[in-house]
Amino acid sequence: MPKKTIKILGAGLSGLTAGINLAKAGYTVEIYEKRADSGARFHGDLQGLENWSEKVDVLDDLRTMNIDVSFDYTPFSEFFGIDGGKTRPFKFYEAIFYVVKRGSMEGSIDQSLKNQTLKLGVKIKYNQTVSPTDVDIVATGPITKAVVGAAKGIVFETTHLDIAIGIADTSVANGGYAYLLITKGYGCLFSAVCGDLSNINDCFDETKKIITKTLSLDIKNPRNVGGVACFATHNKYREGEKLFVGEAAGLQDLLFGFGMRHAIKSGYIAAQSIIKNQNYEKNIEKYFFKKRRAGIVNRYLWEKTLNSRTYFFLFHNLLSKKFLFSFYNFNLIQRMLYPLALKYVKNTHSLQDLQLKNS
Repeated sequence: MPKKTIKILGAGLSGLTAGINLAKAGYTVEIYEKRADSGARFHGDLQGLENWSEKVDVLDDLRTMNIDVSFDYTPFSEFFGIDGGKTRPFKFYEAIFYVVKRGSMEGSIDQSLKNQTLKLGVKIKYNQTVSPTDVDIVATGPITKAVVGAAKGIVFETTHLDIAIGIADTSVANGGYAYLLITKGYGCLFSAVCGDLSNINDCFDETKKIITKTLSLDIKNPRNVGGVACFATHNKYREGEKLFVGEAAGLQDLLFGFGMRHAIKSGYIAAQSIIKNQNYEKNIEKYFFKKRRAGIVNRYLWEKTLNSRTYFFLFHNLLSKKFLFSFYNFNLIQRMLYPLALKYVKNTHSLQDLQLKNS
């Protein structure tokens, strides 16, 4: 039976995943979280748990990582894209993403992982922090100095049926996108801006205009929500004996900001590396090597070569889960464009600390 106590800094998805797996392997685990609860940096936001970057369904993937799917979720196999005033339907034969709630409320994915961790006897010390030098795993979330995007939105109650809409238009989000998610009488409307953040209020106002013009949408009891995007990844996996996971390791989708699956997977890989006494850097790089490079090319194509409307047109005509999978796993086109894309992303977003092995 392992004797060492593993200390984790951060009780978000990646830290909790690591704690669950270490506890199941017999380790004593202590988690320190500066906030009052898991998910406290969110306020009921709806987010998509993406289901296209791997061939295995994400819910099955979670189960293989010892995570019970005990949180509320809604599968979406259809969504609508709006660009230039045109609405395009996107349909799949299976769920392309699962909508989940983020925050400290019952039913959120954050609280689900927290409860699973506590049941295993893990000590989570909220409103407490320790020096990163005194822990084994750093899971502290976004790298604040690397913020290049932000999102503003509202959550609300509604009688509208479940729906997912994405908007690609510079008027709603320069360098980013906007979206509406509604599930089970609960909605989330967001504008995510990348680069110049000075007009984020105008972008959100325009998003709301477009949505209310497109849908007969009733919005009740709206509450403001928001967040940041840290695309300036520096992929710091280890410092001495400390392992970095999730956004603290710079793991984030550079195109649309999907990060939950990355966070959970990195926490799992860190735990397994400790349990099996394996090289964490080697294990995590093996999994994320292609995905990180694909993300850089996707961000370049979105901003520079194709622009968002062309992306929507391309996806509308070619879209399938297999097609999306290739765009998140460094296909031939991406390998050809990677050197140019890396230079562009570094210069445009001032990613001077981007550390990519063999780049």
